[in-house]
Amino acid sequence: MAKNVKKFVNREFARTVDLDLLKRLLEPYASMIAFDWNALPADEKDKREAIFEFFRGTDERFPAELLDALHKIMVLSDTNGARLLQEQADLAGVNLVPKEEIEESDGRHLTPRHLALRAYLDHRAVFDKTLDIHAFWSVRSPSEWVGVQENVESRHDDETARTALKAAASAYFANRYLGRYCDVRWYPEGDEVQILVLHGKNAMTANVEDNGAERTLTYREIAQDTIRYHAASGRVWISASAAVERKKLRDLFAEHMLGDCEFFPGDDSQRLYTLDPIRKQGTAFRFHHAWDSQVLCVLVKEIQVDEGEHEVDGKTRYSPWAMTVRDSRDAIGRLIDLAPDVDLEDLRIGYVKLEFRFNVDGKEVRVIVKVKPPNVASFRDHSFEKQIMEHLERNGIRLSRGFMPTAVAAE
Repeated sequence: MAKNVKKFVNREFARTVDLDLLKRLLEPYASMIAFDWNALPADEKDKREAIFEFFRGTDERFPAELLDALHKIMVLSDTNGARLLQEQADLAGVNLVPKEEIEESDGRHLTPRHLALRAYLDHRAVFDKTLDIHAFWSVRSPSEWVGVQENVESRHDDETARTALKAAASAYFANRYLGRYCDVRWYPEGDEVQILVLHGKNAMTANVEDNGAERTLTYREIAQDTIRYHAASGRVWISASAAVERKKLRDLFAEHMLGDCEFFPGDDSQRLYTLDPIRKQGTAFRFHHAWDSQVLCVLVKEIQVDEGEHEVDGKTRYSPWAMTVRDSRDAIGRLIDLAPDVDLEDLRIGYVKLEFRFNVDGKEVRVIVKVKPPNVASFRDHSFEKQIMEHLERNGIRLSRGFMPTAVAAE
């Protein structure tokens, strides 16, 4: 955690942060962290430099409450965090930053980290809700399943169903980790319901310093598992640290929210993505995107191939080799240049990394998407998720019910 403390105040932040806000954050802990605000230099420039040096040279003496606050503020101190904070503030009808403050400073200090600090101190309800919602945006590779039918509504508005799901999740994680904490939070958003499952993990023990003495601290890290369900498509996305936990949450969701324990049946429910269009077309493969004026281009930046799985003497054998090729614009072409005798139709494509380039208000925004059949499409920036999924489906990479390869949308 000390690493997070040192990263909290970088030089840019120290030069621009509202000093009154920072003082308010630190004041309750001043004696515990040996930090005397009144002893700082009177000159503002020197004062900011002293603050930067204090954080840069700090160690583990920060109390747990302050460490927790700094960690939470850091989580929302990026572009997505700032955007989500503003969205939640608008929904709550509050101004994160007073208008007069923006006018006085020309908005120069309103960085994502400053907004997160302001929200933590002055709009805690907005901050806490945004922190929960951010958990869904920070998921990179959730497991995805498609149900037996579409347009099955979740029962998340039914208090009895919610109570049953929470009780079942609590019982499962208590048995698995022997912890006593589990909380389930609900965030309906548009045509989706998002569910955050908080629970303790395995207990950990560490020797820590406490007021100049050594003591043993036992604690449980809180896991943030997520469930997202889209009723119109019958798809669910679940994140958890272990595959068995993701499947359990899937089954509990199906049982208590959908009323059907078999809603996500077997292996078929995870046959969601295919790279056959690339495997069959090879260097001729091109992404069709003219229907979306916001997309400048879609490039294949990385590709991995191997021999896949095959039966030998009744046993499943895995490829003894794998080849990964990267290129700034055309990894498929680079692969063929390096291995001209390769026939992609005889191989398995393990995964590809695609780069979507979007035009957003005249600025180019790049999003890397990793597609790994049968059930993974992962990316960091979820701002374009629905667009990306539609592109994958139109180009035959994301499978849908009744999908036919010839049905890929033409330009």
